[in-house]
Amino acid sequence: MMKKRYYVAAGIAVMTLGILCVNDAQAKYAERKTLTLAVNIEKHYEVTFDANGGTGTMANQQFTTGVAQALTANAYVKSDYYFAGWNTSADGSGTAYADEEMISADLTNIGGSVVTLYAQWEEDAMHTVFEIAGTCVFHGYDMQQDINAGQITGTNCTTGNTNWADGTHKYIDTGVKLYDSTNYEKDYEVGFTITAYDPSLQYRDPDNNAIQSTFFNAKLEDSSRHWPGLVVRKNNNKIEITETIAKPNGSYEKKTGESTGTTPVKIMVTRTNGVIYYSVNGGAFTMLQDINGTSDYHDVNSWFGAAAKADGTPMRYIDATMTDIYIKVGDTGANTHTVSFDAGGIQSDPSDVTVIGSSSMGSSLPAMPNYVDTANGRLYFIGWYTGIDGAGDKYTDSTIVSRDMTLHAFWNDEPVLCSINGATHGSLVDCIGGAGAGDTITLLEDTREQFTVAAGTDIVLDLNGHKLSDNAVAGQPVIENYGKITIVNGTITSSLRAGVLNNDDTGEMLIGNDARIVATGSRQAIYNNGGKLEITGNAYLSATTGERATVQNLNNGELVITGGTIISAKQEAVKVESGTLVIGVEDGSVDNTTPVLQGATYGLNTGVDVAMFDGILKGKNGAINDTTHITATEVGATSVGIDSVVTEVIDGATYKVVYYQ
Repeated sequence: MMKKRYYVAAGIAVMTLGILCVNDAQAKYAERKTLTLAVNIEKHYEVTFDANGGTGTMANQQFTTGVAQALTANAYVKSDYYFAGWNTSADGSGTAYADEEMISADLTNIGGSVVTLYAQWEEDAMHTVFEIAGTCVFHGYDMQQDINAGQITGTNCTTGNTNWADGTHKYIDTGVKLYDSTNYEKDYEVGFTITAYDPSLQYRDPDNNAIQSTFFNAKLEDSSRHWPGLVVRKNNNKIEITETIAKPNGSYEKKTGESTGTTPVKIMVTRTNGVIYYSVNGGAFTMLQDINGTSDYHDVNSWFGAAAKADGTPMRYIDATMTDIYIKVGDTGANTHTVSFDAGGIQSDPSDVTVIGSSSMGSSLPAMPNYVDTANGRLYFIGWYTGIDGAGDKYTDSTIVSRDMTLHAFWNDEPVLCSINGATHGSLVDCIGGAGAGDTITLLEDTREQFTVAAGTDIVLDLNGHKLSDNAVAGQPVIENYGKITIVNGTITSSLRAGVLNNDDTGEMLIGNDARIVATGSRQAIYNNGGKLEITGNAYLSATTGERATVQNLNNGELVITGGTIISAKQEAVKVESGTLVIGVEDGSVDNTTPVLQGATYGLNTGVDVAMFDGILKGKNGAINDTTHITATEVGATSVGIDSVVTEVIDGATYKVVYYQ
């Protein structure tokens, strides 16, 4: 509601004339009265934005006194500096305002009818030492690979006095030494984006059928040592991160991480306080290698656009387009930021955390209860904000951190976590308790909760693109289901020693479109303990545990998998101890594309007979532990991979494959 200010127009004299009749005589008199007028005046003013040494353009912004409005998001930039907010004085001595801060005060009391806010810049300790902002197109092949392939071509691929697209270069040698005696203790940041890629034209190692094309690597100046560095290579739709380039002792590269992604793919590599991290598509940084405390160093010149052979020469087999290539070098510890937390007096303030610069908050964002009961009533936790009482920017797990800051908890007496038919609540427990049969519960924010769906409950949980994760209650799943629940459109994850989801004997659970169930702890993604479980659509389930399969079916549970992808990093994708399993749909049409069950040991480990109508099974030990358990298929379907083994190389490992056609 718009707030209105009222001003009194005082001292206005009003003369009223009246006629007084006495004994038929008329006497005129004058009555003097003072009339107070209430005048509604809305005051408008304009805010202009000054780059204060930066570059870019920003339009002026109109404000009305008493009407809360967020400042326009900063669009200015300044090389080697980061934006630190606004100030009414260019030198920062005036009143400070955060980026996109909510303004309700009358700024004209500070600067007049037109108010100028000056961008404030703080020097970024990471300095750009190499940059190509344009596009580099690589078509470089070794003559032994393809005699007709030709040479590299490209556009805007120039830096300094070198044109890296002059027809003679097949890679970019930046000349930047990332790990020499000068830069040994310094942090660095490397960034680039792969916008196009043709895997069919890349180098294939004679001893490994996996694609070996590399986009960023480093040349060893001291061949007696190996660099604890990074190789990024694209293998179909996987970005693979390797710990080292080919070691001088002849040993193979060691792969330490991977991330799914289709082009364009943005890669960032950073070394912070002696630890090397990498990030894909703006996600949280993952540690690649900890080299803290070592005194070893040697020269490393960075390259873009080609991989390296064991002798240090480039492979020169790459057909790709890259853009936004840069290298920054800073001081020791320069690329970390401290984030403090103000719980608003409702709870104790969480401890400060250190976040890698240009990384998302990730799990560093403190877990808070969805609500607390106070002497004045229940307060709901809404989120972390840069301003007090929900002002400024809201920070979530995916928000990028670029400076030291304090985040403030915003508490409200109105719940806003989830909704049922427009009615909002502050916890999923409350939403479930208020839902009727067939109601859809819509999640409105990311949250951490663990709860039980009681027998007789029938709901659809629309995660609405948000993430539901565990609330650190040891040994308990995120959802224990005894009722009927359909889960769609978002992520449920747990890092605990418990399944992400438990579907018990009376439970019916459907994992539908755009649902992601991710177990990063030591147990399974779904434990179907006697219930009815269906996985369909483009659902995705994964687990990193070495103890359990991604989906475990037991206690005579009914399991139907008609779609989706199920992956285990260390065990079977699906294990059936008892009960029934149907893979695909018996419709008379052979379809060997979905679903996919891929396990590090077996795609499927079953002790019961299985009906497999559609789908693909993949496993390193075997696609299935016992092929005789596949007892029902589409009429006329021919097995592939059972009689003669079919293999596929995934992430450098050979998987055995079974499907029907």
